[in-house]
Amino acid sequence: MMNRLSHMVFAIALFVGLYTLIYVFSVWQADASLLSDLLFYYITGGLATSMISVPILYYKAPHRHMAARTTGNRSSVSALAFVTFCIGSLAGALIYQWINDIPIVGTLSIFIGALIMVSGAIMPDFDITFLGISRHRNIIFHSAVLPFIFVLTTVVNVATRIVSSETFSVGAGIEYYIASLFLIGYASHLYLDIFPSDASPLEIIWRAANPYDKAPTGIKPLGPIKITKKNARGWLVGNATILLIVAIALMALYFHNLPVPSP
Repeated sequence: MMNRLSHMVFAIALFVGLYTLIYVFSVWQADASLLSDLLFYYITGGLATSMISVPILYYKAPHRHMAARTTGNRSSVSALAFVTFCIGSLAGALIYQWINDIPIVGTLSIFIGALIMVSGAIMPDFDITFLGISRHRNIIFHSAVLPFIFVLTTVVNVATRIVSSETFSVGAGIEYYIASLFLIGYASHLYLDIFPSDASPLEIIWRAANPYDKAPTGIKPLGPIKITKKNARGWLVGNATILLIVAIALMALYFHNLPVPSP
């Protein structure tokens, strides 16, 4: 099972990868023909950072003298590769943006954006704070219920404006972007809770889609509402997917309605 630090690190890496995609969007708006050049910097930055950092981080990490600690430890190596590639690819994109002086459109700062996503990623574990460790993985905290309540104002605002509008041009409110980052972070926590402790984060799509996988623990009941351990994986994946769909819709609506920068 993933601990809180794992959720935070994964959320940061996920945000860095997302932020890089925003750079791609900015380059596409400026000049679509430049995307191939950006891709070179993106891949080069990611691969260079991974190839240099992974061996150092892996062999300098605690318990490096354990007999089981080999380069065949796919969970550790792939986790480090995922995080370092995301960071390196963003660095490559930043260098490319600096060289070509391409403005980044409609974004929060890297620090604030990452903080919002990390906040979403660690909020499910607040059930320990409020209910105690015995109620950890509570059905409310580990579902779409709590984040929807948290961003209810934004979701209702968006839905109301879409219904009352003849088109999807309902404005590019920054609250759409903020709510989307929070929901993606929350969804990442629920997805990762289906992982055993030795799983590779690069398997997340396979594990989320494979109906034969099982979550390592069950979901704590709430009164008469109970989720069996057999159905825990489906509960986590289903709720995470709902959050992800809403987050993608909010993000797409936000960027769809951004004004196109003048050349």
